[in-house]
Amino acid sequence: MRLKWKIGLLAGAAVLALGGGTIISATQDADWLKTRLADAVESSTGRHLSIGQLHVWILPFPWVEAKDVKLSSVAEDGVNMLDIGQVRARLALLPLFSHRIAFEDVSLISPQVQLRRLADGRADWHFTPQERQSSIGGSSSASSGKMHWNLTVSDLSLTQAQVAWDDAVHHRSGAFQVAEGKVKGLSGNAPDFDVKLRKGAGQLALTGQTGPLLPMSAQLPMQLRISLTVNGHPAGLAHIDGSITDPQGQKVYALQIGGSVAQLRDLNVFFPHANLPEGRNVSVDMAVGGQGAQPAPQSLHVRAENVDVGAWLPQAALTRVVVDTAALTDPVTAQIDGQVGAQVLSLRGTVGTMQQLAASEHVAQQIVPVDLTLTQGESSIHGTGTLSAGASALDVHGQLAHVVPGGDLLAANDLKVDGHIDVADTASVVRHHAVPDVLRGARGAMDVQAQSVNWQGVTWAHVSTHATLQNSRLTLEPVQAEGNGFQQAGRLVYDVAGALPQIELAAHPVFLPLPVVERWLGLSSSLSGTVQLVGAVSTQGETPEDRRNNLDGHLGVSVVDGSISGAAIRTLLGPQVPVKGKMPVRCFGSHMQFAQGNANIDMLGLETPFLILHGHGVVGLGSQALDMHLSPRVLLGGASASSDVAVTGTLSDPKPRMDPAYEGRYGISIGGNDGEGDNCPSMLSAAREGVAGPDAPQKKAGKEGKVMNMLRGLGLFQ
Repeated sequence: MRLKWKIGLLAGAAVLALGGGTIISATQDADWLKTRLADAVESSTGRHLSIGQLHVWILPFPWVEAKDVKLSSVAEDGVNMLDIGQVRARLALLPLFSHRIAFEDVSLISPQVQLRRLADGRADWHFTPQERQSSIGGSSSASSGKMHWNLTVSDLSLTQAQVAWDDAVHHRSGAFQVAEGKVKGLSGNAPDFDVKLRKGAGQLALTGQTGPLLPMSAQLPMQLRISLTVNGHPAGLAHIDGSITDPQGQKVYALQIGGSVAQLRDLNVFFPHANLPEGRNVSVDMAVGGQGAQPAPQSLHVRAENVDVGAWLPQAALTRVVVDTAALTDPVTAQIDGQVGAQVLSLRGTVGTMQQLAASEHVAQQIVPVDLTLTQGESSIHGTGTLSAGASALDVHGQLAHVVPGGDLLAANDLKVDGHIDVADTASVVRHHAVPDVLRGARGAMDVQAQSVNWQGVTWAHVSTHATLQNSRLTLEPVQAEGNGFQQAGRLVYDVAGALPQIELAAHPVFLPLPVVERWLGLSSSLSGTVQLVGAVSTQGETPEDRRNNLDGHLGVSVVDGSISGAAIRTLLGPQVPVKGKMPVRCFGSHMQFAQGNANIDMLGLETPFLILHGHGVVGLGSQALDMHLSPRVLLGGASASSDVAVTGTLSDPKPRMDPAYEGRYGISIGGNDGEGDNCPSMLSAAREGVAGPDAPQKKAGKEGKVMNMLRGLGLFQ
């Protein structure tokens, strides 16, 4: 009995001691463990770990709770790589006696991760253990008198983690959320991962295993699977298989990486600044080798369908894309089928080798040979040359039998090209590929010919031009063609060398679709037909509005055998004019001078079967303000009725009114015989600056009934 009593007394004392120790540990900081944790982390990473509060509980099992945990960044500038509000973990007691801190079931609650690569190349994910640092200086941590502690973590879980990164070297940044993450056996030989990342409406699930990480083995095998979902629907799959030898040293890669997505634009959820186009069934498979900080693809296979590239080439789409290379030194072959509008085209050829293309930017100034052929049916245009991140050069020659993209684009037959293009900084042009950027970065010369060209109903034959690009100045001179029964010639200069793009145009003469000219001038479509242009103008500016407002020069415009909308007649003469639909136009002519933001119209003329109009005035190119003085004459068989009209307001809101005569009186003239004379020849000659052009069609017999309706609409007859 005495022995049992003593044993019970000792057991009770032990319980009281443990309970009291638990209470003390739960209410006071465990500074002894906090110090050892900080030393262990700093020894293995070279970073400073700070812990605001740390408590240790012994019962019901040993576990710790830490608050306000921070891990410094590589910059040591006050921005932490890791901020954790609360950490909970089970603590193994026995390893403490061998100077090892072993945590199990570590739980990170709402951690904040900030990953940065600085401009000098240092990165938060590159750690430098103190042992390596001290060995360089010839001393060790042991010699400093500080006891070394090892740190191990078995299972790790985290919830609602916020991760952000900022790469100052490649100018990339982003952020995502780790909704849930679990790593089992982190200190074992095969850690198992199950991590779910969220970015907006997208989720990325990572599962799989790697080799030992704590500590990292000499060879790190991995089998990882990635699945993507967008708005709850499956979007794509990816995998990483293989190994990295000496992952903390030379880093020799032997990996197989592949993936596919059903819709390319779904990836914009994860990369919102990429602005990826529409594309279907996109897949990439590659073998990755190399060593050091620059792993390199050894083989590559890319497949894609229905990729919209209209952002780079209007109305263009790639129906099929195939890119292949089987080995590092084999040529990269490309097979691309696509359309520009309704035109079906194919591109075939080779672009260097994978070894050349995969070289890092700071050493990739080597020359890559390029051999590409653009085919359309049995005809083709061939391009050969060299490509690099720096200087590139390309010779282009060949012929396409038919170029018919459809829509509002030019169509050509027997298109021939022959020329040479040089680019001084190819990488810059690829990054910034707007038209002014390309013109500043390239130079060259090209001869272009076509048997015939059609554009919105206007046809030219024997079209040719010589294009030169030098010192950021593109010149097409001469532009020659035959059409409408006349030889045509023109000149175009687009100069982006200065602060503002400058444009020069000359026509001697040039025939164009009238809607195109109206669109260039920002006018509503009222006239239809083919317009003959004569003159020379120049302008500058970034926007269409600036270019219109800065016009300078002279221009003659004429149309024969066209039509004008009834709305345009009512705009000029008043809303009472009863003209519906379109009215035939025998001839139209205008000559104007551009200066100081105005179009000074010194001559304006129009003749239809019922109406002859002459006038002059000023139109504000920027404000669109009108100050026009018109003399319309309505034809009535062999007689006529006329009055002077002043039009003010703007192009969008014109305000016609009767214009007083010289003595200040308003009047309408009725009578006279205007049916015998022909006003078109003199009008067209003045508009064309004496250059020859097509004649107006013969007059048709008058239709007095319709004319009387017009006069009644004007209030001249009841």
